[in-house]
Amino acid sequence: MLSPTVSGSPMSIFPHLHFAYFPLTNPGIVSIPVSFLFAFLGTVISRGHSEPRRQAEMEVRSLTGIGS
Repeated sequence: MLSPTVSGSPMSIFPHLHFAYFPLTNPGIVSIPVSFLFAFLGTVISRGHSEPRRQAEMEVRSLTGIGS
């Protein structure tokens, strides 16, 4: 949201607004590693118990793409 992809450059979504704080034109360079970090931390910190039936369903979805 704070990159030139969204605002501040002629090719951005909002070219006339200037709230771009990060000079990166590709926000995926930062957002993808950050999302993986938070997903990892959520998995490690989570205290919930896994349900075998739900886990099997998610495995089938990840292998086949059904229900995406």
